[in-house]
Amino acid sequence: MNRDLAALITLGKQAYAEKDFRRAETLLREAMAGGADYPDIHYTLGIICHHGGKLEEAAREFERSIAQNPGYTEALMSLAITLNELGRYEEARAAYQRAAESLTQQEKMEQGNQLAGKIANLHAELGELYLALGKHGEAIAEYRNALLVAPGFPDLRVQLAIAQKEAGNYEEGLAELDKALSDHPGMVPALAQRGIILYLMGRKKEARETWETALFQDPLNKLIQLYMNTLDRETGAG
Repeated sequence: MNRDLAALITLGKQAYAEKDFRRAETLLREAMAGGADYPDIHYTLGIICHHGGKLEEAAREFERSIAQNPGYTEALMSLAITLNELGRYEEARAAYQRAAESLTQQEKMEQGNQLAGKIANLHAELGELYLALGKHGEAIAEYRNALLVAPGFPDLRVQLAIAQKEAGNYEEGLAELDKALSDHPGMVPALAQRGIILYLMGRKKEARETWETALFQDPLNKLIQLYMNTLDRETGAG
């Protein structure tokens, strides 16, 4: 994603947060025309269309969002509501069912993860302690143990990547972050750390692109903005 595209998305999300829906729609559609085809954008446009009474268009945007992310519960619920308002009751019922199944699956995963999470957190706390003491090898081992117990916890993978970064193992850290982002696209802490490692590797263009993606997800993140400003000063970008 280039910087101009990221700026359009950021401004569009800010306008949406400020309830300036007309401006938000203009900016987000301009971003889409430039290649920003993301579930969040389609969902936001769907909400804007629904608010403006354009129900058919809203339904299409929600459907595009779900096509890209089938487990997007909010989009499924919004689609169900919109289809119901359009009198498409069978389709609405199907969308409600899919939303309910998505929520049930999330709840089951949360219950099953509680015990594993407690054990993993013990390893993670040890890893954090070792890292603070400068014992990078021990820290990496503990974070790996945590992931063995709870492989679905993306925060643990980010912590492992940080330990790898502190040990100077940039490629290994990058691989962990790419795995986290593969499983959880748009995860801001992973994007932030990925940008840092790329920056340390001298791959500043890729670092900028990664931080721009993070800003799309969290436009008001001051830390990411600080990273970008630092990079701008170094490269002379304005």
